[in-house]
Amino acid sequence: MKRLIGYMAALCLLAIMVGCGGVSSTGTLAYISNKTGSGYTVYSVNTDGTLTLNSISPQDTPASPQDLQFSANGKWAYFLDAGGLNIYGYTRAGNGTLANRVGDPQPVGSGVYGASSLVISPNSNFVYVSMPSQSPTTVPNRLYIYSIDSSTGVLSGVGSGMQVGYAINHLVMSPSGTLLFGLSTSQQSIVSWTLNASTGVAIQQSVTSVGVEPNWLALSSNGDYAYVTDASATTKVLTTGTTSYYSPNIYGFTVGSGGVLTAMPDSPFNENASLLTGNYPTSPAFAVTSNDNRYLFVANQGSHDISVFQIATGSSTSTAGYLTEVLGSVTTVQGVKTSTASPFDCGTGCSSPFFMAVPPDNNALYVLDSGSSNLFQFQIDQNTGRLRAMSPASISGFSTPVWITLK
Repeated sequence: MKRLIGYMAALCLLAIMVGCGGVSSTGTLAYISNKTGSGYTVYSVNTDGTLTLNSISPQDTPASPQDLQFSANGKWAYFLDAGGLNIYGYTRAGNGTLANRVGDPQPVGSGVYGASSLVISPNSNFVYVSMPSQSPTTVPNRLYIYSIDSSTGVLSGVGSGMQVGYAINHLVMSPSGTLLFGLSTSQQSIVSWTLNASTGVAIQQSVTSVGVEPNWLALSSNGDYAYVTDASATTKVLTTGTTSYYSPNIYGFTVGSGGVLTAMPDSPFNENASLLTGNYPTSPAFAVTSNDNRYLFVANQGSHDISVFQIATGSSTSTAGYLTEVLGSVTTVQGVKTSTASPFDCGTGCSSPFFMAVPPDNNALYVLDSGSSNLFQFQIDQNTGRLRAMSPASISGFSTPVWITLK
């Protein structure tokens, strides 16, 4: 009897640790920002990449959030409200709860125009916020820098805000924390700054022209490559009779000393047509790389699909970072055709895929669709980069989801 009780106890412990179907939590949480809601929906990331609603969800906030960033030391969380007028700070508890407010909301600028992006330095000492202006002649575009009090998390301005000549929509920090990049859609430019790790001061180094309507800048996890999607720039890739076919441009750069960007050979890269429809993707809006720097994922809003590229590795300057789209074939099962080639359909009901995230194990891709207020989850074949819808293929219950933060 004692042996039976001990065996049952062991099974119960295993069930608690693993859960149904042999799936356990990795310890990573996924925070989904609800832009028209009141905070974050929080999920646990499982070992197979699937998401399970966490017991701390929802995390309510006093203002609808735009994005969310955690400090590398795990102590602090900061987010911009939906209007970009204030920064809210929280302490992060051991279970992932946004436990306590850090001081009062930090106003960004004069409150005339909203901030667009927020990043935190890897040493957890500084926060950088971009504020593009709609009237730069009267209200200059600025980059705001704040120091983080290591004891309280309270933010203090470093200077009064740097005046910059570019309306920055999106900021990206290098993994080393020595470089900061800003993308300006309206001025078709990427601005780079070097950062002082002690003072937080940013010094502008270079400006690189890019595209026609560049809308997202993705930096590889190792900081060596930068990729830019463009909502409208295309290249004619095929002519059949009197019909011409155009494919979206994906711009690729290598990152050099001081943040200098050099266009890769054959950039811009283009996306393949669907093997199922013969149509080329349209309106790419977002890009993200896997954490092992092997794959680039591009969300195409116009065609409601995801393109996947392999990222070339090696020391050759002519091929490093080069993009090659994932190939495959069409198979028919019980009269239903499926394709194993990029681009991959976003899923039933997916109307405007945008923000994407890859968990630390690189085995899943999460795609937010603000149009349907759903999250679509895919398994990543780590050998080929091919995507396959998980079960369930989508998760609902959000309120205009716009951002995923994994921590």
